[in-house]
Amino acid sequence: MPQQEQHPDFPGFDEIKSLADSETPYVFAVSLPEVAGHFRMLKMGGIAVSDGWMQLKDQFTEHVSMKHFNDLPLVEMNFSLEGCIRQRLGFLKEEVLFTKGYHNIMYNQGEWEHNHFLNGGTHNTFTINIHADRFMELFAAYSAPMDRLANSVLQQRPFLLQQPAIPYTPQMLSIIRSFWDCTFTGSLKQLFMEAKMMELLLLQFELFAQPMHGKAAGPGRDELDKLHLAREILLKDVQHPPTLAQLAKQCGLNEFKLKKGFKAAFNNTVFGYFAAARLEQARQLVLHTGKTISEIAYETGFSHPQHFQRAFKKHFGTPPGQLRK
Repeated sequence: MPQQEQHPDFPGFDEIKSLADSETPYVFAVSLPEVAGHFRMLKMGGIAVSDGWMQLKDQFTEHVSMKHFNDLPLVEMNFSLEGCIRQRLGFLKEEVLFTKGYHNIMYNQGEWEHNHFLNGGTHNTFTINIHADRFMELFAAYSAPMDRLANSVLQQRPFLLQQPAIPYTPQMLSIIRSFWDCTFTGSLKQLFMEAKMMELLLLQFELFAQPMHGKAAGPGRDELDKLHLAREILLKDVQHPPTLAQLAKQCGLNEFKLKKGFKAAFNNTVFGYFAAARLEQARQLVLHTGKTISEIAYETGFSHPQHFQRAFKKHFGTPPGQLRK
């Protein structure tokens, strides 16, 4: 990862807005009685990527909230990686709930935004901000749906695109992490950021374009909570994943409802989702540790390194060893 410039204090929004372009991330830290965390931002050519990590102490949860006014013409892509945040937007009647897996595309210039942290523990959100002028240059006149977004931006009309029941995919999470792993510099890094941003936005748009299901067709609130629990259990220990029967019992669903509901909620089968998430975990170990390929294979639950290497190449298009060259 490129060297990161350290700053002692968590930034205010005015300070964030005034940051100059930089091909190395800005990193701010915070240490307070109720919260510890950091905020990092990479800003180049009309695009800024950032993530904020906060560790809240349970006894202070009721008092931790953030409010700011969005006065810049920015299109946002938001991804909830951890935690639970209730967000109130000035142009919406209903609140938006950020839980792990949630994502949206939003434009809210001239509107207030109020974020309240609903519990203690870790909260982590990744955001891409695209200046309206650059958004128009990149996306206007491509297709009718994208033109509608571009027209809303042009007319400064706020919008929110979301499908809370459809989380981001392991492929999208891999793209998110690639912003921080990028080793390009200068204009090549700016090109990389734009290309990855466009890829991620189009994958979001593809998910949001899926037909909305009525309450009778899709999982209800109670069932959806159990499916999210099933996903957490599934990914808790990749070396020893539960069987389908064990997973169904632990989350309180029968196997039929688990399989059908998982596909509806996460746009993948139980096995397909687990396989992709396990390979993404392996990719992170390849990139960020000195462990051997065999050690990573066994750590991520593969019975033999050759099986791991074949699956890795099929999923990512390159053998794991190539990532270290």
